[in-house]
Amino acid sequence: MTKDVLFLSSNRYGDFPSRKTRFSKYLSENGFRVVYVDSPHTYLAYLKKDFKVEKIRLEKVSENFYVLRTFPILPFFKKYPLFNKLDEEIYFRIITSYLNEISFKPNLVFTYIPFFPQALKRFGAKVIYDCVDDHASFGGLINPQFVNELERRTVKISDVVITTGNSLLKEKLTAFGKAPIQIPNGVDYALFSKWLEIKDALKIKKQIVYVGAISSWFDLELIKFLSEHLSDFEILLIGFASVDISALLTGKNIKFLGKLTQESFAPILWESSVAIIPFKLNDLTKKIDPLKAYEYLASGLPVVSTPVGNVSSLPIYVAQTKEEFLRKVELAISEDSIEKRVKRAIYAKEFSWENRNRQILDIVEELIH
Repeated sequence: MTKDVLFLSSNRYGDFPSRKTRFSKYLSENGFRVVYVDSPHTYLAYLKKDFKVEKIRLEKVSENFYVLRTFPILPFFKKYPLFNKLDEEIYFRIITSYLNEISFKPNLVFTYIPFFPQALKRFGAKVIYDCVDDHASFGGLINPQFVNELERRTVKISDVVITTGNSLLKEKLTAFGKAPIQIPNGVDYALFSKWLEIKDALKIKKQIVYVGAISSWFDLELIKFLSEHLSDFEILLIGFASVDISALLTGKNIKFLGKLTQESFAPILWESSVAIIPFKLNDLTKKIDPLKAYEYLASGLPVVSTPVGNVSSLPIYVAQTKEEFLRKVELAISEDSIEKRVKRAIYAKEFSWENRNRQILDIVEELIH
C-alpha cells in the first residue's frame, strides 16, 4: 500500500510552527509522502492593502514533503449552502489537479477543515479529522448553525476524530457522533527549556510578556489596566496584531515587538517576571488549548490567565476579573523562585512535541497499516 498523506490545513505553511506543521513534517520524516495544503483564501482578501498575491504552486520543501500554496475560493462558503457547494468543487478540483503532477494518490486525508465533507469523501481515502478550535464561534461571514452541520457531517465520515486537551471541545465532537481521541497541544521542549543550562546565571527583568495573536479575543482593556497599575514593569507584546492597538501603545511601559521566531522570543521569556494569557471569555476561548501555555511553562515562567480553555487543569494562576488578574500577577511574581521555575519546566516535558508526534504516528500507522 502507498503511504501518501494529504494534510488539509487551516493555516498557511510557514506562518508559525503550528500543530499542523509539526504533525505533517514528522510523518514525512517517518516513511510517508506528505502534501500540505495551505488554507485557501477568499477573493475578499484582495481588498486588503497588505494582502500579498501568490501564484498557486506545488512546492517541494524537503524530501517527501510538499506544500500546495494558498489559492482563492468564493466567500460565504461558511454561510450559504450554494456557495459551500461551489467552493467544495473548486477546492477538490484544484487540489487533485496538483496532486496529479506528482502522481500522488492519498490513502489518508488528515484534515483541520470541516467545511467540505463531500470533498473528503471524494478523495476515496481514510480520514482523520483533528479539531483544534470551535469553528462555529469564529466571527466573520459565517452561519454558526450551518458550520456546526458541516462539522457534524465531517465527524460522521471520519475514521478517526482527534481533538486537543479541551473538555468542552471533546463534548461537542462526541455529541456529533464520535468520541475523539484527546491529544493536547505541545511544546518544542528542547528549545524552550534550554534556559535550564544557564539557570544559575539567569537575570530576571521586571517585564511582563505575552506571545501570540492579538485579535478580537485579546483583552486590550486588561492590558491597559495592568500597565497603569504596574508602571514599574514593562509589558512586552510579541506576535501579529489583527486589531488596532495604537491606543494601547500610548502607554509608556507597553512595547509591541511584532512577530518574532520562537528562537528569538524564547530568551525573552526566560528573563521575564511573568507571562500572561489576557483573553476575553467567550464561546471561542472557552474551547481553546493555548500553545503559549506550554511554551511559558517550559520556559519556567509563572503564568496568569483568564479562565479560558483548559488552563485551570495546568499549574497556572487563573483570574476572573481585571482586579483579580492584577493581584494574581503580583502574587505570581512574589512567589516565584528558580526552584519553582525548574519544577514548571519539568512538568512541561510531558507535553513535548516528540511525545505528541509519536501518538499521531501510532494512530496513522494503525489506520493505514
